This record gives sequence, C-alpha cells and structure tokens, in this order.
Amino acid sequence: MRTRPHSQLAFIVLLATSLLLSGCVTLTGYKSKGQQNLSAAHVPNSTINVTTANGSVRITADDATRDVIVVATITAGGDTQEQADERLAGVHVTLERLADGTLSISPSFPGGRRSNDACSLDITLPGAEGAVVDTSNGAVTLVGLAGDAEVHSSNGSILVEGQSGAVRARTSNGRIHVVDAGGLIDAQTSNGSVEISGLAHSAVIKTSNGRVVCRAIDGATGPIQIKSSNGSVTLVVPASMGGTIVASTSNGSVGVSGPAAEVDGSKHHRTIRLADQGAESHVETSNGGVTVTIEGADSASADH
Repeated sequence: MRTRPHSQLAFIVLLATSLLLSGCVTLTGYKSKGQQNLSAAHVPNSTINVTTANGSVRITADDATRDVIVVATITAGGDTQEQADERLAGVHVTLERLADGTLSISPSFPGGRRSNDACSLDITLPGAEGAVVDTSNGAVTLVGLAGDAEVHSSNGSILVEGQSGAVRARTSNGRIHVVDAGGLIDAQTSNGSVEISGLAHSAVIKTSNGRVVCRAIDGATGPIQIKSSNGSVTLVVPASMGGTIVASTSNGSVGVSGPAAEVDGSKHHRTIRLADQGAESHVETSNGGVTVTIEGADSASADH
C-alpha cells in the first residue's frame, strides 16, 4: 500500500466511541453492526472529501457547530458471528487532514472490505469550501455547503441543497434533486428522475426512464441542455434568459405557454425564441411530453 510522506498530511486527533448494536446471520453470511462517533478540529475554507461503499453520506453545514462531527454506522461481515464481531471492532474510520487543508474521511475494514461490509456517514461541520463524495448503494445529501460539489453514487439518490457553486452529480437507479445551486449543474442518472429547482446559471441534465423538471430563476444565464427517454420534461425559464429553446419528442407533444417572441414547428418539434441575444438550449425526450413555460416578462401570455 502506497503511503503519503509525513510532510503531506497531518493526522487528526479523534474522539471515537464504538457501540456494538447487534449481530445476525443472513444469506450473505454473519454480520455485526455498530457505531463510531468521531470529532476533529474544523479548518475554515477547507474542502471535504468522503469515500465509502454500501452506505449513505450526509454532510450538513451548521453554524452552531464548532468542530467536524462524524457519526459512522458500520456493518462488518464474517464467516462466523465471532469473526464478524472481531472485524467490526477492527474497523477504522479515518479523518485525515491533507497538506492543502482538505479533510479526507473514509473507512477501512480488517483484511479489506468484503461485499457485505458497509459504512454510512453522517457529518456535521461549520462549513466547507467544496465537497467530493464517492459511494455506492447509498444516498448522498449535501446541505448548505460553499464551493463546488462532485458526487458519485450508484443505486442511491442524490440531494444537493443550497450549494453556492457548481454541482456535478452522477448516479444510477436513483433520483437527483438539486435546489438553489449557484453554479453550473451537471446531473446524470439512469432509471431515475431529475429535478432542478432555483437554477441560477446553466444546466446539463441526462436521464433514462425518468422524468425531468427544471425551474430556472430570473437572472439564469443558460443554456439548458436536457436529454431523457421514457419520461416527460417540464422546463420553466424566465423570459430574461433570452436565446432560443429547441424542444423535441417522439410519442409525445411539445407544449409552450407564456410570452415568447416567436414559436415555430410542429406537435413534436418546436423552436421557441425568447430574444435575439442569448444561448441556444435543447430539450429532447422520447415516450413523453415536453412542457415549456416562460415567466417574468411584461408582454401578454399566450399558449402554443
């Protein structure tokens, strides 16, 4: 195993308490469950990097908190109940402060992680200037963080709320919901819906077998790129965004409401011009309808 030189990192002094919750046997073997409570000093304007598997991750910014507080819920597997209990006792959740100030959090299991090992992490801290989260078979929730966020999961939903910067979210078999992000949103899933509320910048959204809802606020710059299959698309934009929206579907129709300078096309394909200035947005789906609503202009509303 490659290790970092001592000069590149400083280990954080932790307060950890393990509580054995239960032991059981399942189709995948014996399991033992427990919890570790950890804390570390907070470094202002630092990034947080979390890596786990078979577990959820929740990171919440709380002004009332002075330190980084981590609650780890752990499941360790074994060939016997005794072995599962021993492996649980040997699990280490590491909090490591890197040279650039990044706080890295990850669990390690004795003998390496087994397929039925799991670790969920609930983290509360005063704030973070960016977050990177990588997990599987678990949901991810980020609330009230600054900077950019990059989230990877599978078989789990993603919720990002109040992120001040850009958001890049990837999952499968799970929905993505982003609320009030300050930067570009790049969201991609499969077999799940995508909902973007309070879009203030631009967005790239892709999904399959799921609906898409995207609501942009006044001042949003665009462009907005949406591609789905087997799902409807609802797009709400301010007239102030300007530019053009090209919307198309198969086995569905495109409906437009609100003021637009010009609407051309047919039932399945429409070009909506908001203003001469501005970017070109695209909305594409199949086996679902597209609804485009334009808000916030002084001109009279119309349905197309």
